Amino acid sequence: MTDLVPSGVFQWFLILTTGLVAGLWFVHDIVFLARLRGTDRKDPLVHDQRFGYMMGIVIGMIGVIGALLYMHDTGVI
Repeated sequence: MTDLVPSGVFQWFLILTTGLVAGLWFVHDIVFLARLRGTDRKDPLVHDQRFGYMMGIVIGMIGVIGALLYMHDTGVI
């Protein structure tokens, strides 16, 4: 046996790291997008920031959903 850790521990490590990073990314971009509410929408820099935060929210959602689907496929939930 050449495994450093059992496969169940490794799966939980993957689930927790991916889910936590994606969840924090999602919350971070929601907060920063909320801070842009009162800014000028015609300013190109604000528009680029808004677009970037929206893409970050999408990436965070994909990460969280992917972690949940992985948990479902492996039989954890």
